[in-house]
Amino acid sequence: MTVDFTVQNGIAKVMLDHPPLNILSEKVKEELTNTFRNITDYSGVRVLLFVAKGDHFCCGANLKEFPNRIANKSAGEVWTRGHEMLAEVMNAPQPTIAYIQGNALGGGAELASAFDIRIFSSTAQIGYPEVLRGVFPGNGGLERLISLVGPAKAMNLVLTGKPISAERALQLGIASEIVESSDGLKKTEELAQYLANLPGVALKAIKKAINLYAADSSTFMDKGKELFYMLHETEDVKEAVNAFLEKRKASFLHK
Repeated sequence: MTVDFTVQNGIAKVMLDHPPLNILSEKVKEELTNTFRNITDYSGVRVLLFVAKGDHFCCGANLKEFPNRIANKSAGEVWTRGHEMLAEVMNAPQPTIAYIQGNALGGGAELASAFDIRIFSSTAQIGYPEVLRGVFPGNGGLERLISLVGPAKAMNLVLTGKPISAERALQLGIASEIVESSDGLKKTEELAQYLANLPGVALKAIKKAINLYAADSSTFMDKGKELFYMLHETEDVKEAVNAFLEKRKASFLHK
C-alpha cells in the first residue's frame, strides 16, 4: 500500500508514500479514492490532513501507463476515475488541509487544489505541464483551477505548462498560506489540531455554507438560514456561551 492513514485527536491524517516523486499511478489514485471515501465516515473525524512523504508532494501521472491507455482507448475511464478521486476530497464534510512541499505537478497540482486549505512550503512550486505531453489536466483539477483563479489566469497556467513559485501561487489564490520549509509540516499539523479542537458541527456547517454560497448565491438565503438555525440547537453553542459567561475554557462535545 502506498497510502496510509491514522485517526487521532479528531484528525484523520492521510499520507502518500510513493517515493521518490509520489507519482499518481492508476493504482495509487484508486488507493487515494478509497481512503478519502472511507475515512470521512470514521467516528470522531473533524479534520482531514493530507501529507506526502519525501521531498516532493506529487509529480503527476505515471507516463509509463500512457501507451496502454492510448492502445486500449481507456482515456475516458481514466478521466472518470480521476474526477472521482478529487470529488472524494472536495465532498468531504469535514475541513481538509494539505501540506505541499517540493514539486506539485500535473496530477499532483490537481490533487493539491482539491483541499480546502493548502499550506505551501516556501520552496514549493506548482504547475500544470500536461500540455508538454499533448494533453490537459484530466482529474478534475482543471475545473478546480478555473474556480480558484478564474479562466484568464487558468488559461495562462495550463497553456504554457510553466510551474510557478509558492509566492505566486499565494497571489493567485492557489496557496492559502506559505510557511518556512524547515517547520512547514509541524505548523500544518498544529493548524489541523487547532481546527480539530473547535466545535466539529460548526466546522462542517461553515464549510457547507461557504460551498453553498459559492455554488449558487441566489438560493443561499434559505439554506444558510437552516444551517444557522441548526447550530443554535447544538450542545456546543450552549457550552461556548456558558464558558464565556463563566470565564472558563469551553469543553466541546462536537454535537
